[in-house]
Amino acid sequence: MSKIKNFSEGVRKEWNKISWPTQKELQDNTAIVVLFSIILSLFIFFIDQIYTKALEFIFG
Repeated sequence: MSKIKNFSEGVRKEWNKISWPTQKELQDNTAIVVLFSIILSLFIFFIDQIYTKALEFIFG
């Protein structure tokens, strides 16, 4: 039983060390992730289109 108590005390101590982002930081980071995801998906789309056209040209 003492192991469970020690574990829960340790969890509680570590939980208090967490530094949560502010709402502004969260919004900024979310915007960055969304923008980067859109840019990356567009890049992959255009590369796929180039490969598709090249393969259609090669194999008719």
